[in-house]
Amino acid sequence: MTDTASPASYPTHPALVCYPAPVLRRKAEPVTVFDEDLRAFCARMFAVMEAEKGVGLAAPQVGVSRRIFVTDHARKKDGEKPDPRVWVNPVIESPEGVTTYEEGCLSFPAIYAKVKRHDRFTIRWLDEYGRERSERLDVGAGQFLGIVVQHELDHLDGIVFIDHLTPVQLGLCRRRLRDLEADYRKATGKTGSPIRR
Repeated sequence: MTDTASPASYPTHPALVCYPAPVLRRKAEPVTVFDEDLRAFCARMFAVMEAEKGVGLAAPQVGVSRRIFVTDHARKKDGEKPDPRVWVNPVIESPEGVTTYEEGCLSFPAIYAKVKRHDRFTIRWLDEYGRERSERLDVGAGQFLGIVVQHELDHLDGIVFIDHLTPVQLGLCRRRLRDLEADYRKATGKTGSPIRR
């Protein structure tokens, strides 16, 4: 099987895309080629994430429908050593328990809400060199990375964090969503893929 995207499909100047950009609703394609173009793109994703002051960023958030995300969950915590990671074709296995955590998203600026996530799980992925990785994460034991990777993995499946909100929670952020929809229409002349509930 060959990769359906040429190396040129990775943008040289990726930029954050916001709701309701349609790419945020697409299921991303697996990565099958692990080369310098992929690694350079991942480095550029880290630069965007840091510029936007995030702890995670998925490829669809910069307009690339590929199963890639980057994280550095420790970068905002004083005294913690940075832990930048690239996650390619990630899969969650053996989820247990439920936890609730307040989340935000770079593609949904100024919106925050409590979201239910798995408390413990194993995640398998490939790094930017195609090497297999696996780790058991326990949010209840303080592993914030467990929240970050679940949030970013959702992006690869065309799911955004507001999809997890209750009708009451969604009602509280409806005005901000409408503002983002209006900004997108003004910038593109299109409606994008707005929330329909």
